[in-house]
Amino acid sequence: MPLTDAGATQEHVSNSAAFSHTGSPEGWGVVSSQPIRTILAIFVLSGAAGLTYEIVWARQLVLIFGNTTQAVSAILTGFFGGMAIGSALGGRIADRVRRPLAFYGLLEILLVAIVLATPTSFGLIHEAYRGLFNSLETSPAVLALLRFAIALLALGPATVLMGATLPTLTRYLRRQSDHMSVAFGTLYASNTIGAILGAAAAGFILIELLGLTGTLLVGASCSATAGIVAIVVDRTRSQEVAKGSGTIGEWPMLPCSAPRDGDRSRPRLALAIGFLSGLTSLAYQVLWLRLLAEGTGNTTYVFSVVLVIFLAGLAIGASAFSRAERLHVDTIDLLAIGQIAIAALVLVGTVAIIDRHAVPSFGALGSTTAVFWYLALAALVVVLPTTAIMGVTFPAASRLLSTSDEVATNAGVLLAANTLGAICGTFLVPFVVIPAIGSPASLALVAVVNALAGTALAMTRRPTRRRRTFLAIPGIALSIVIATGALTGRAFVDPTRSLILRSGGEVFATAEDEIAPVVAGRTGAQPQLWVTGTSMTVLSVDTKLMPTLPLMLRPDSRTALIVAFGMGSAHRSAVIDGLSVESVELVPSVPKMFGYYYADAAEILKNPNGRVIVADGRNHVELTTRSYDMIVVDPPPPIETAGVSVISSREFYSASRARLTPGGVMMQWVPFGQTVDEFRAHLRTYRDVFQHVMVAFGPGGFGTYMLGSDTPLSLDPPNAQAVLERPGVLADLSSAFDSPARTTNDWMRTILGSVWIQGDAVARFVGPGPLITDDRPLPEYFLLRRLFNPTSATTTRQVLLAAAGGS
Repeated sequence: MPLTDAGATQEHVSNSAAFSHTGSPEGWGVVSSQPIRTILAIFVLSGAAGLTYEIVWARQLVLIFGNTTQAVSAILTGFFGGMAIGSALGGRIADRVRRPLAFYGLLEILLVAIVLATPTSFGLIHEAYRGLFNSLETSPAVLALLRFAIALLALGPATVLMGATLPTLTRYLRRQSDHMSVAFGTLYASNTIGAILGAAAAGFILIELLGLTGTLLVGASCSATAGIVAIVVDRTRSQEVAKGSGTIGEWPMLPCSAPRDGDRSRPRLALAIGFLSGLTSLAYQVLWLRLLAEGTGNTTYVFSVVLVIFLAGLAIGASAFSRAERLHVDTIDLLAIGQIAIAALVLVGTVAIIDRHAVPSFGALGSTTAVFWYLALAALVVVLPTTAIMGVTFPAASRLLSTSDEVATNAGVLLAANTLGAICGTFLVPFVVIPAIGSPASLALVAVVNALAGTALAMTRRPTRRRRTFLAIPGIALSIVIATGALTGRAFVDPTRSLILRSGGEVFATAEDEIAPVVAGRTGAQPQLWVTGTSMTVLSVDTKLMPTLPLMLRPDSRTALIVAFGMGSAHRSAVIDGLSVESVELVPSVPKMFGYYYADAAEILKNPNGRVIVADGRNHVELTTRSYDMIVVDPPPPIETAGVSVISSREFYSASRARLTPGGVMMQWVPFGQTVDEFRAHLRTYRDVFQHVMVAFGPGGFGTYMLGSDTPLSLDPPNAQAVLERPGVLADLSSAFDSPARTTNDWMRTILGSVWIQGDAVARFVGPGPLITDDRPLPEYFLLRRLFNPTSATTTRQVLLAAAGGS
């Protein structure tokens, strides 16, 4: 899920090396830096826990609301909204408590209790949403408001507490003789480093090893440790004060900040900078993730790589700000130069990497781990320098806040403004800007906003006209360059479209909505569909056979549900087969490309027996009250695609079985490309739900069909022939470029010969082992298995035949 410097850093932690300072406050003697490092260490744990919670909760709530942008926005708003409330209210409370460190420890302990209760609370929320969904399905506006309310209710208690922690520690670490920017900048650097640890641990290690619940418990243990240690340290310090060793206000110490010419309290400007920082940082994260992910297969690790590098840049910049806080640098100049530098670095990164589509495609590399390395290198160039400047400019805004004793209040209000900017970005970027002008132009627009903001800041300077001009002219010139490049197509271009054209291919049409960019075209003889730069499918016989094969097993079937519309092949075949079919597609622009692949697309879409629903497939299966004679599921390739586990888990198969009529059949397509052990996990999970399972090879050679039912499955020749003799069926199957047969007899031999294993042979092949569940999304989290257990061969028809022969 996307994070801003509000969401990604509000709860996260620090570089203790920035605090090697020792001081000698009067009456206290020489103070070791060790106590300060202890405080920073516990805040590191808190920060890592906060990011871990965000990753796990976002995934768990997607299972409730669906993986649509509307649902994700509701989740982000619930998370950021709670953080904003916690920052503002928590700061006010922290300024009034006598022992802020003890108060911080209490916040962490309360947070642990709420985290441990989330499995139960989320379960209750799921049931409530399920109960209200069907009555509100025809009122999308009301349903959207319901999602926002439920998300805030689900996340509010925890995120309010999380939002209060940073203002509380800002007050604790700030000496009364210093400006709050010292403590604020220090903690901002600190919590970002904690965020990096949490993102890396959860994304690359913990979820694969422990699952979502286990990862949540690791986060809770970090919060508990942080809270307990904070309370112990506070009690120890209080006992020392009681013995007359010192006073509470004298410890800890941070470096003093030097005065800067022209610096004065300008709270409105500080809040405006905080708001802009939240808005633009979220926008950049969303846009970079889309543009860098194109062609990579869009796996979960793509998000993890970009997120970690994004946070690393913030940490580097914030640490640099903390170290340089004693330098004589004017705040307005620093902010103006920072905003202009951000825009310049965005332009350089886009032209050097994104426009050139420098991240090789998944298909070209053939290895997800290789894609990650290329992606990491590209992100280092595009993301790291820009976010480093962001890491400087946001804490620098705290210099403009009041130097009054209400340290936590000021810090909380600044963080709340930053988080509100993030919430606005959550709506504006995916719902308004991207659908209107596309991701590349949106990136240019945000860069222009930064450049003009820098120009405006420069114009607020009083000293000399020459100084104002020196800072303003580069901002205006840069804005013109970026806008001209985007409008003329010389920069900020669609990388997938550019790559197709450079390779000699043809682009039929492009579109981009709130979910993903979509391109219809061809690079060879066959048309293709690209979503997020990855080719989804071709007009293969394997897709045409998806509804026809289950129909041969249950010739009396009348209704069908297809999850994932794609190029429309399965939907079209189901209509030709005579079925009443509903097809669910997550990406709104995908069905619009149907006409570029089939001449009769308009006729098929107008057919009363066919209906296309733009929604999350998992969500539809769980929440609909309809029943179907067959359910066909065609997950997007590659098999490791982010989110694929939600339609490959035991819970999804159980929900699908509940939607089937008695004797109904479910078909799950499993493409080749995963390891044999991973394929066994898929089939083992499927068999755990369906009593009767049959597995057949696709005649096009792209993968396998898993077919399941609560009654025995048998591919009888008379039934298969009867289906083939239905009007249009034989012509449809034979029209694919890779069709191995043309006549009824040839198709009979092909289909009957495609059956691989069924019944007890399936049980022998899968054996004992792990299941794919919502809590253990094994297909998406595979890095450790493939790095440290590379002995399992990659699936092909020959490999699976050999593996079954030896079982």
